[in-house]
Amino acid sequence: MLRRRTARRECREHEKQWHEFCVDKNLEDDWLERLNSLKAFALIGICEGHSDRRSGSSGRYPYISLRLKEPLLPGIAKHWEELRTVMLGEVSRLFEAADTDINLELKFRLRAGRGKLIYREDLTFRMRSYEVRASGELDVQARNWFERSVEWIERLDGVVVKWHERNLIA
Repeated sequence: MLRRRTARRECREHEKQWHEFCVDKNLEDDWLERLNSLKAFALIGICEGHSDRRSGSSGRYPYISLRLKEPLLPGIAKHWEELRTVMLGEVSRLFEAADTDINLELKFRLRAGRGKLIYREDLTFRMRSYEVRASGELDVQARNWFERSVEWIERLDGVVVKWHERNLIA
């Protein structure tokens, strides 16, 4: 499930409190700490997958969603061809296992608000296991997927930070 601030409500039965958020109870604190310590990406969603969801529901699959942090966004469109090549190369090298769906999305948004037009660039990176959760406890397969995915995300984060330092900060 997406992280929810706990100030206004109690965590649900399948959740635990982690810092000021309610997160799925079987997510390891170490994974959450590492994902929240990334330099290039911000964690925007994580779910352990839930076996009790109806068949065909996307809620049955473990996933991790990240967004490129605000300081790295300016000029991303101008340098997209280069960054895309770097990211796709690293993603194909790291995520060779056939058990993960990867979605890399660059968005350009225009929003009118309060008498002015706001332009924003946004880069999101989403990954989802192909394997549905079969039980209420985090099975070995799902645990291994999270372990491997967090490690790979950290590597990808480092590659993006290095690329940004070389290309955007002159």
